[in-house]
Amino acid sequence: MASLSRAASKRVGRACTRLRPGGVAGGMALFAVLAFACAQTALGVGSGGFATFAVPTPKSIPNAITAGPDGNLWFTEYEVDKIGRITVGGRISEFAVPTPRGAPYGITAGPDGNVYFTEQAADKIGRITTSGAISEFPLPTSKAVPAGITTGRDGNLWFTEVEADKIGRITPSGTVTEFPVPTVGSHPWGITAGPDGNVWFTEQSANKIGQITPNGTISEFQVPNRGTPYGIVAGPNGAIWFTEGVTSKIARITPNGTITEFRIPESASGPREITVGPAGNLYFTELLGNKIGQVTPSGKINEFAIPEAESRPNGIAAGRDGNLYFTEGFPDRIGRVAPRLFPGASAKCVVPKLKGRTLAQAKRLLGKAHCKLGKVTQPSKHTHTLVVVAQKPAAKKSLPGGSKVSLRLG
Repeated sequence: MASLSRAASKRVGRACTRLRPGGVAGGMALFAVLAFACAQTALGVGSGGFATFAVPTPKSIPNAITAGPDGNLWFTEYEVDKIGRITVGGRISEFAVPTPRGAPYGITAGPDGNVYFTEQAADKIGRITTSGAISEFPLPTSKAVPAGITTGRDGNLWFTEVEADKIGRITPSGTVTEFPVPTVGSHPWGITAGPDGNVWFTEQSANKIGQITPNGTISEFQVPNRGTPYGIVAGPNGAIWFTEGVTSKIARITPNGTITEFRIPESASGPREITVGPAGNLYFTELLGNKIGQVTPSGKINEFAIPEAESRPNGIAAGRDGNLYFTEGFPDRIGRVAPRLFPGASAKCVVPKLKGRTLAQAKRLLGKAHCKLGKVTQPSKHTHTLVVVAQKPAAKKSLPGGSKVSLRLG
C-alpha cells in the first residue's frame, strides 16, 4: 500500500475524530473506506522495513525516546507536556505530565521498572510507571534546565543540568544530589552509563567529554577541533561513542580518554542522538541531513535517507523487535527503520542461548539474531515436548550474518 502524504495523513486524522457510521454521506460503503484509512493512520504508514506513526496530539514535538522495561518505547512530547508510549506494533498512548509547561525532554528506563524523564522548564525529574502514573521531584537549583538522563550502574538516575553546569543524581526514592562541572559555561547535555562503572556526559559549549564517578569526582577530556558534542552512549568493546553536531562526525572515546573521530558522508548533517542497535552497530539521527546513520564498531558509516522531507529526526532507540525507533519533530511522528535497509549493512550472527527452548522458539530467536537454523537431531520416539539440549556453535559466538546453528533436541 502506498504511504499517505503528511497533508493527507492530517486530513484523515481530523476526519477520524468525527467519524460515525450514521454520519457519512454516501452510506456504509464510504464509511468502510474511511474507517480503513483511519486504521492505517493509527497503525502507521510505510512498508518494506520503514514506517512512521502519527502522534495523536498535533504540534507535540516528540523529542527523546527510550526502550522501556515493558517492551514498549517511551518518548517525550516537548511542546504539549506529555509522555508517549508506542508498542512495536505502532499503537501510541499519551500521558499528561502534571506540571503545565514543564517541557519534558530526556527520558530513560529506570532501575526500578519505571521510566524517568527530565522537565526542562519546570526544573524537575519525572517518573512514570508502565501503567501511566506520574510522580515529580523538584531540583534544588532553579533554572537548571535538566536535559539528558540515564540509569547508572549504581542503581541511581544521573542527569545533566545545562544552565547550572552541574551533573545531578537522583535515587529511585527521590533524593537529589548535584555536582558542579569544573568548566564554567560548559552546558552539559547528553549522558550515559559507561562500562567502567562511571557516568559519561557531553559538554556542548566547552567542547569536552566529562566523566563522573559514583561518588561525584569529575574528569574532563578535550574534543579535537570544535565538534560540539551532543548525544552519547556506551558502545561495544568498552568504548563510549558520541556525536559532534558542528563538525558532522561520530567519535569514540576510550575509558582512558583517547578519542577517535569518523566523518559522516553527509556534510552539515547535524548528528544528534546515538544508540546501540543489533549486531553491535550504533545508530544516530541526522537532524539537518534528514537521515538515520549507522556506524560499525570499526567506524564505517552507512546512511538511510528518511522518505519524508525535513522530518527533523532527533531521539533514537532500539526496540525489542530489532528495529530502530526515532522521533520526527515536525511531522509529529515516530519513525521505525529496519537495520537491513542501510546500504552495505551486514548484520552479524550473535548466537543466542537456546538451551531449554522449543524448536519453534529457537527458530524465532535465531532469526532475530541474524542466524539460520542448521542441522537438527532428535530422538525418533518421545512422549514429551522436545527442547534444545545442546547447540553448536555455543551461545554468544559472533559469526557472519546468516551462519547456521545446529541443534540437538531431547
